Amino acid sequence: MTKKKDIKKSLISRHCDELKTELEKVYITSYGDKYLKKMDALFAEAQIQQVRQSKQNREDRMTKLVDILFDVLKQNNWGVFYKSEPMQTLTIQDGAPLLKINEVDTDVVEDAINNVVMNLDNEHLENWNEQKHTPPPSMPEDDLSQKTS
Repeated sequence: MTKKKDIKKSLISRHCDELKTELEKVYITSYGDKYLKKMDALFAEAQIQQVRQSKQNREDRMTKLVDILFDVLKQNNWGVFYKSEPMQTLTIQDGAPLLKINEVDTDVVEDAINNVVMNLDNEHLENWNEQKHTPPPSMPEDDLSQKTS
């Protein structure tokens, strides 16, 4: 047993002289990346903050667009309903059916718009002009004559 301890001590003492230790500053970015040079860490952190800011700007623009969409719907007294089942049948006490419009909640519309826009890729945007777009609804002649009067 003593031989093993003696061998260990001799190895440690022999190689300890060859090892050097230093204490250095390690710079850690907000993502947890580690850098030994301050400038490298500052550059990496600047890039991280730039990406965060661009994501925040994009989300802010999307929120503004959705708000504009909802304002237009409210101003024109329009609503959004499910095309597959626009009416919902409710029964009342005397057994007569009562019809209710199956309206889509604004939170559902907002989430759907955000999902579509956030998942757009560059290829989809480049081919935007070639895609088929639904024309806006035309106003009935009665509505047109009322607006011009």
